[in-house]
Amino acid sequence: MDSEKKETVLFVDDEAPILSSLKRLFRKASFNCCFAESGEEGLKLLEGQTVDLIVSDMRMPKMSGAEFLAIARTKWPDTMRILLTGHSDISATIDALNKGGIYRYISKPWNDQELEEAIEQSLRLRRLERERVELLELTQSQNDKLQSFNVELENRVDARTQEIQQTADMLDMAYDELKESYDLFIRVFSTIVSSRFNSQRINTSMMADLAKKIAVKVNLSEDETTHIYYACLLHELGKLSLPDNILAQSEALLDNESFEVYRQYPALGEMVLMSIERLALSSKIIGTHMERYDGTGFPNGLKGTAIPRGARLLRVVRDFIGLQIGVIEREPMNHDDAYAYLKAHAGKIYDPGVVKVLGLFQKDFIVESVNANEIQISVMTLKPGMVISKDVTNANGILLIAEGSTLTDTIIDRFMSIERLENKKLKVYIYLDGEKK
Repeated sequence: MDSEKKETVLFVDDEAPILSSLKRLFRKASFNCCFAESGEEGLKLLEGQTVDLIVSDMRMPKMSGAEFLAIARTKWPDTMRILLTGHSDISATIDALNKGGIYRYISKPWNDQELEEAIEQSLRLRRLERERVELLELTQSQNDKLQSFNVELENRVDARTQEIQQTADMLDMAYDELKESYDLFIRVFSTIVSSRFNSQRINTSMMADLAKKIAVKVNLSEDETTHIYYACLLHELGKLSLPDNILAQSEALLDNESFEVYRQYPALGEMVLMSIERLALSSKIIGTHMERYDGTGFPNGLKGTAIPRGARLLRVVRDFIGLQIGVIEREPMNHDDAYAYLKAHAGKIYDPGVVKVLGLFQKDFIVESVNANEIQISVMTLKPGMVISKDVTNANGILLIAEGSTLTDTIIDRFMSIERLENKKLKVYIYLDGEKK
């Protein structure tokens, strides 16, 4: 073992023969030995090097062993201490035990084997104590590193969570924008379909808004509400294949032959859309919206709750708007008469529950009515920032801009160009205070 790695034992005794005897005894020891002839000399040695164990005589001039070990304990508390004492020094030994904190004492003259075992045990305890301290320091260091790692990990998790949340927010925003674009496309496509019917056109946009209010009121899911909304906008799709002479008449004026052709349009509309997965439920609603609650409707004669919920809702709002326009009965009705008609036929043509809920909103959906919070305005007086309160369509019913849109200089210029091209004024409604009530 290298001397630098050996443990060190300091022997202190004022008698030279005693020190010589100790030198001989431990000349082949596995630890380093150093010797001092007084307490003062021992303290100087302790100042200059690391000592693991002190073996000190009790009776020494000037500074006793008890005094020396007490000072050593104060300055170098980790050093182990053994006291060599005579039988007559029992009271001084007790004092040394109290003040010097000695590990053990050995009586003089000593037994060599006993002294060797005492020193070996003391050094073993010193090693164990040093290992304990090193282990505690290592544990503390590892705990500090672990705590630092945990803090860093938490920071990374927080940062990653924020990144994920930002990504999710961006995806939500992108989805909302995509959904808004999809909704707008459906509405534009709906006006293109409806423009085919000219004066007999049902206001599908008004239908869709009314249907959404009813669906929300009865707590339908967002997905089902959306499909009902789309079905309202596209329910006339199947009419594109019908002859003009049939479409020019109200349903009440169709003869039997014409009605047989007319009744095909729900199934035709469903067939067109059923291949589009995103509109599968909407297509089913369209295909069954002309069924009657009493089972005498078409195309399949479904009855009551066997008719899809969305189709029952669509039939009610379709006829409420259609009765006001004049495409259902021989003459147009005002909104009160239209609602009275629905109530009179509840349980026969219409789902009574849907009719009842529609009554909560019927005064808000009067065809061609102007809301108290809106006003019709000419294109020449439009200004950027105004908010559109009704869909704006051209002479053929094609949607130009949707309700809720905010006007810009570009849009206003476009309106002016369309009026010059078609030689017809556009009907533009705006909110008086800039927002919908």
